[in-house]
Amino acid sequence: MRETKKTTASVIIRELTSKADYQSMYPLIKTLNKEMTKKRFGELLAQMLPRGYRCVAAYQNGKLVGLTGFWEGYRFWCGHYIDLDNVVVDPAIRSKGIGQKMVTWVEKEGKRLGCTMAGLDSYNTAYSAHRFYFREGYRILGYHFTKELA
Repeated sequence: MRETKKTTASVIIRELTSKADYQSMYPLIKTLNKEMTKKRFGELLAQMLPRGYRCVAAYQNGKLVGLTGFWEGYRFWCGHYIDLDNVVVDPAIRSKGIGQKMVTWVEKEGKRLGCTMAGLDSYNTAYSAHRFYFREGYRILGYHFTKELA
């Protein structure tokens, strides 16, 4: 296993609370969603926030360098769960423990809320993300199927 140097001492993880905080997410969201326009981002965010979407962000020297959205929900197969959404770190500083700190924050919040499971979706070609999630103790239980309706 490759050893990575972790330099997260100056990283602050905090939940986003203001409209300006959420608007600042766009550049990082676009790194995972290449076709995302600023307009579409705003439209989706306006739909997501009232439906329970929350987000934590990582700041290093006052600059936004990572974010992890999450949702709380219930499903028959797992009960009360927390779902991580768009775990992303600035590509220039990946593999320094920032993603791990954000995921740990969300997992602790899930425990505080009484969730019994944490889960997430990952693009099937995101191999480095898969390695990260496996290291964090996640496992693949099945497939996520999609079908366009519009």
